[in-house]
Amino acid sequence: MLLTLPLTLRAVDSIRLYVFLATACPISNRYIPELNRIAATYQPKGVRIQACFPESDLTQQALDAWAREYKPAFAFKLDPHAVQAHELRATLTPEAVIVQGGRLVYRGRIDDRYVSWGKSRPQPARRDVVKVLDELLAGRSPAARFTKAWGCVIE
Repeated sequence: MLLTLPLTLRAVDSIRLYVFLATACPISNRYIPELNRIAATYQPKGVRIQACFPESDLTQQALDAWAREYKPAFAFKLDPHAVQAHELRATLTPEAVIVQGGRLVYRGRIDDRYVSWGKSRPQPARRDVVKVLDELLAGRSPAARFTKAWGCVIE
């Protein structure tokens, strides 16, 4: 069953990728190069990508400093009260949520590089977000709706 989202997150058939990150989460920061590759490939195809930072003590100045260091190729914003994280049911950073036409179609890991706490692969075997985006852009329903993410807990 697909979750229908609040009106604030709806857009008629558009595909949106929300990624929940934390500036102090090392796993989040390690994913920036992969997220930049995803942005370079999918933003020109009309996918809107936005990173949300559900950190209550993060200031805009600190987020801007993080951006100067990591150079994200996608939009980002503060979510200090974790409103967007709660609306999309994100619980970890990094965690990806893909919405199409106001409906949640995927929530979980970006890829399977991290297999558990302290265990990672040099390269992912499965790129979940890329696979879901490709399926949606081809007009198909994604095979996976939810996957287990590893990272830092959203408070």
